Amino acid sequence: MSRTGQTSSEPGKPGRPSIAQAMRGIPGPIWLVLVGMLVNRLGNFLQIYLVLYLTAKGFSATEAGLALGAYGVGSVVGVLVGGTASDRIGYAWTIVASMALAGLGTLSLPHLGSLPLVVAVAAVIGLLAQMYRPASSALLVERTPEDHHVMVFAVYRMAFNLGTTVGPLLGALLISHSYDLIFYIEACAQLGFAAFALILARSGNAAKPATRDTDGQSRSYAAVLRDRRYTLFLLALFLNAVVYIQHTSALPLQIKADGHGVAFYSSLLSLNAIMVISLELLFTKYVQHLPGKVAVALGIGLVGVGMNLYVAGPGIAMYVVATVVWTSGEMIGTPTASAWPGRVAPEHLRGRYIAAAAFPMQIGYAIGPVLGVAVWQASSSAVWWLSGLLTVGAVAATLVGMGERPPTDHDPATDQDSGTDHDPGTDSAAEPAGRGEAVAADTP
Repeated sequence: MSRTGQTSSEPGKPGRPSIAQAMRGIPGPIWLVLVGMLVNRLGNFLQIYLVLYLTAKGFSATEAGLALGAYGVGSVVGVLVGGTASDRIGYAWTIVASMALAGLGTLSLPHLGSLPLVVAVAAVIGLLAQMYRPASSALLVERTPEDHHVMVFAVYRMAFNLGTTVGPLLGALLISHSYDLIFYIEACAQLGFAAFALILARSGNAAKPATRDTDGQSRSYAAVLRDRRYTLFLLALFLNAVVYIQHTSALPLQIKADGHGVAFYSSLLSLNAIMVISLELLFTKYVQHLPGKVAVALGIGLVGVGMNLYVAGPGIAMYVVATVVWTSGEMIGTPTASAWPGRVAPEHLRGRYIAAAAFPMQIGYAIGPVLGVAVWQASSSAVWWLSGLLTVGAVAATLVGMGERPPTDHDPATDQDSGTDHDPGTDSAAEPAGRGEAVAADTP
C-alpha cells in the first residue's frame, strides 16, 4: 500500500522519468503550488533588507539586528507550527492561512514606529511566512506519482532557487524608488500565493488531513522522534548544515586571508547559484535511479570533500574546483533528501515529519557560523578538517538512518513507550512501482 496519492503516472512503465516526462506528469494543482511559491520567493525581500530599512528609519544597528533575529526565531518556530497545521487542517488550507496572514503582517510593518512592536511583528511574520513549507512539500508528495518524487522536488528547488536569486535584485530596484515598496510587493506576492492555494483548496484536489482511525496513535513531534532511524537522518541533516554553511562564514575569512577580494567571493557564490539553477534537473535525471541512501550519502560526502579542499591552498583554481565539488554534492543529494521525509512518513504525521527535517537544518545554520568562525580563528586549516570529520559522521548517519529494514506492520507513532525501533523508509510505500529494491526520494 502506498502512502502517497499516486504510485506511477505510467502503469507498466517502471523506472524514473526524464525531465520532460516529469514536467508533463506534474498535475495542474501542483503547478499552482510551484508557481505560487516562485512568485512568493521573487517577492521575498523582508529578511534581506530589514536591517537596511530599519537603520534608514533611524533605528540603531543593534535594534535592527534584534528585529532580524526575532524574524529568524519566528521562522524556525513557523516550520514546526506549519507541520502541525498541515496534519490538522490540511495542506492547501495551511498555505492559505500562512500566506494570507503573513501578507497582512507585512503590510503593517512599514507603519510601525515602536521598536517593541517592530520586533514582535517581525517575529510573527517570520512564523507565518514559513508555515507553508511543510504543507507545500507534503502536497508534492501527496499529489505526484511516486516514481516522480525526486524529479519533482528538483523542479521545486529550481523554482525556489530562481526566486531566491532574482528576488534580491528586484528588491534593490524597488528600494531605489522607495523602501516601502518592498513591503507592498512582498505582501502582494504572499497574498498571490494564498490565492493560488485557495483555488487548490476549493477545487477539491487538495490533500486533506488523514481521516483514518488514529486511536492510540500519537500525533505529536514526540512520535516522530521515536522513529530512531529517522532521527539519524535528522542528525545527518544537522551535521551537513553545519558544514554547508561554512561557505558563508569561514570561507569569506579564508578568501580574505589568502589575498583575494570581495568580488572573487561573490563570483564563487554566483558560480554555485548558476550551477544549481541550470544543472540540478540534469543531475537529478540520473541521480533519481540511485537508492535514496546512496544519493544522499554521496551528496553529503561531496559537500564535505568540497569544503575540505579549501585547505589545499590559496590558488584561484583550487577555490573554483572546491566550489564545483560541494555544489555538485548539493545538487546530487538535496532533491532526494527533500523528498524523503514525506515519502516515509505515516500519513497522519506527514506534515510533522517534513517540518522535523527542516528544524535540525535551521539549528545547524545557526550554530555553524559561530563554530566555524571560532575554529578558523584558532587555526584557519582546522575548520576545513573539522568539516571533513563532521561529514564522515553525517554520511554514516545517512547510511544507517535511510538503510533498508524488513517491513513491519506497526507505525512508529503507536510505539508510545515500547522503545520499538521502526524504519518507515523500508515500508512498501518507499518503493517505486515495479522495482524490488528500496529507492528513496530537503531548506526557505
